[in-house]
Amino acid sequence: MERLNGVFRDREKVMRGMDHKDSAQKLIDAYRIHYNFIREHGSIKETPAEKAGIKLDLGENKIETLIKLASKRSR
Repeated sequence: MERLNGVFRDREKVMRGMDHKDSAQKLIDAYRIHYNFIREHGSIKETPAEKAGIKLDLGENKIETLIKLASKRSR
């Protein structure tokens, strides 16, 4: 959590749209999804979702596959 907060703090200084609550929330949500499902963490050698037992088998293009899975569930 501290790592995510640090990354977000660094990015908010240079990004536009952070003065609007809705756009800031969307950015926070996107970072949270990236950190939990896409980015492999160095110390655990897998994503937090994988460590928690959530096996999605996202393949090489994790972002695209995750979006496709999410769109199927929202129908």
